Amino acid sequence: MYPLNEAYRQHLDAIAEAIQASPNLAAFLEEEEDHFYEALKQEFEPQIEQAHQQLIDYSPLEIESFEEYLLDDKFEGLFLPRALGYAVLRGEVTEYGFYARQNDHFGKILSAIAQNSNFDQLRSRIGQSVQCGFALSSDIFVTSMIDGVASKRVRQFLQGQRSSDARTAEGRHRIERRYRRQFKGRNYHYAPFPQTPPELTNFSNALIDFLLFRVSGNLPNEAITPTLHEMVTRPEFAGRRELLKPIAIYGAYLTPAEAELEELIAVLSRERQKDAEGTAHEILTFLLALKNNREVPFGAQQERALGTIVDRSIADELTAYFNLADKIHADGYVNPTVHDAILAEQVKHGGLSPFNENVRQTIFAYFSQLATGLGTEEADYIEWYDITGKQFPAYIKVFSNESFNQQLRSLAREYTRRLLKTHTNKRGKDYRDIKKTTMHTWQEYGFMTDKQLKEFFKTPRKKKSAAE
Repeated sequence: MYPLNEAYRQHLDAIAEAIQASPNLAAFLEEEEDHFYEALKQEFEPQIEQAHQQLIDYSPLEIESFEEYLLDDKFEGLFLPRALGYAVLRGEVTEYGFYARQNDHFGKILSAIAQNSNFDQLRSRIGQSVQCGFALSSDIFVTSMIDGVASKRVRQFLQGQRSSDARTAEGRHRIERRYRRQFKGRNYHYAPFPQTPPELTNFSNALIDFLLFRVSGNLPNEAITPTLHEMVTRPEFAGRRELLKPIAIYGAYLTPAEAELEELIAVLSRERQKDAEGTAHEILTFLLALKNNREVPFGAQQERALGTIVDRSIADELTAYFNLADKIHADGYVNPTVHDAILAEQVKHGGLSPFNENVRQTIFAYFSQLATGLGTEEADYIEWYDITGKQFPAYIKVFSNESFNQQLRSLAREYTRRLLKTHTNKRGKDYRDIKKTTMHTWQEYGFMTDKQLKEFFKTPRKKKSAAE
């Protein structure tokens, strides 16, 4: 956990002083009526929420320190239910539906809520968080947590949050999915950066998820870049396979300064020289996962950026791949010399190897970009047929891969359906041109048979109503 910077500490102290001076707090302490506490919440939680959001957007490594600072009684328990929910969701969950590691941050916040003098006002806002956190935690952790609460009434409340659905992995995953949906679109993500080799192993998955979340949106990452750089250049992490994914993310998405770039190149070169085959396989497999992940942007820009940290003087698979990728991006996927370069290189690697699959997905991304960027007017579909009429058969021949062909088929179907939704007049020139070209080319590509094409262009009959 990273210490909270002084500016935010002072800001929270100022909010705490205002809370203690609030007439709503005075009225609540005097009358003990819930609506006064609700008024206090409405008055100050938006201020805490704003500071929390700003911090996690710009300096996320301090977020747990921020949340733990709120455990002080001077904040009267405000914002703790929300912080509890975030803590529940940050824990890494295994395939068995349990936290990969004990979620101490969740336990610390829940303990503070359980001991808070305003527990009766907070309990109505924490039920689902506690249920989900308990479901994902071990029985030992939950039992110890409940037994550590002094109040019998609070213990009974917590005991009541232990769900019978949590007895099975399926039930635990269901509880988590249902709970996580409530926070969709919110930025609550954080993961610790490993400091030791054991932590590198234990924190790896959570760290990768955190980094990919950060680079997938429009979030500023200047605050995490120095920490990431310090981590990947630690001498004690040399030779560790878990280091390669953070290196790839660093190179593809972030912008190291000149000195840091040289160090990053040196670190990756060290790993390649120690285990060229294993390093290339790990990096290329990860790139393939990124290309197939719709939630993470990975295209020509990221691939080119990653290529800048690959020392081309090392004769290995990574050099071969990024040399080829550079040619594709520089010369264009429609260039015949690119076809020849791919043909020459792919025979050196297994047909289903990460190397060849990455090349196929790089090419498919260009076709997908073409379809997405075109409209449905005549000039658009003429351009589509002009490019795909040459490039589809070329790449079907180059790759000779059925999975790639199916991707092209799905893309062509999707774009053609867009055209048919626009050009509905079957006697019109546009419709006839689209149908004629599609009928001819799709059979040539092996996308559909004549019978399937006739079915594709058939207009579904409307069902007659019962009255008719």
